[in-house]
Amino acid sequence: MKLVNYVVGPLSTNSYVIYDEVTMDAIVIDPGSNELVPKCRELIGKGLKFSKIIATHGHVDHVAGVKSLREITGAKFMLHKSDIEIMDISLDWGWELGYNLSLEDLSPDYVYEGDEVVSLGDLEIKIIHTPGHTPGSIVLYIPSLKIAFTGDTLFRESVGRTDLMGGSWPALKESIRRLANTFNSETIIYPGHGPSSTLGYELRNNRFVKHILRGG
Repeated sequence: MKLVNYVVGPLSTNSYVIYDEVTMDAIVIDPGSNELVPKCRELIGKGLKFSKIIATHGHVDHVAGVKSLREITGAKFMLHKSDIEIMDISLDWGWELGYNLSLEDLSPDYVYEGDEVVSLGDLEIKIIHTPGHTPGSIVLYIPSLKIAFTGDTLFRESVGRTDLMGGSWPALKESIRRLANTFNSETIIYPGHGPSSTLGYELRNNRFVKHILRGG
């Protein structure tokens, strides 16, 4: 598997493209801006075939590029069912945040209802429901490679905010505990914003994680 990270949009969202080098099947994770369109066109020119667009949650800075990417790739847009309303409301905030948006329907082609598995070539990607930042936040975990795309649930030395619509600190704490019990310390964390990390680093240095795991 190959991974490319593009930092895009007014809120500097980490948008990821992952693809299988044999089948050239590709997935976009968190398309945070239309800035991704020319970049993905280049990748299509190199033979990549985009099959899925997956948002870790429905906030505008993670879905603003969905419409344009779906048009040029034909890929299916996937979102947790609990974030459909959040996405619709968040798109209205986009104008104020500086996003150039079309407010046409962004209904997902496929909605997650619980923990599921999607494929990329021979890889299995586990969808872990991690409510807290939003009701439908998810983490994409590839056990065979020990990597996880954590969206706005877990960052380097921080965790997702819970003061926006649908946020829940108790739910986020439970989600962090679940991730700590699922990943081993070598698991690489690719968050929705900021630098990558590892679970081991977060267990040692993230004061929010340490507080949560102590029962706080």
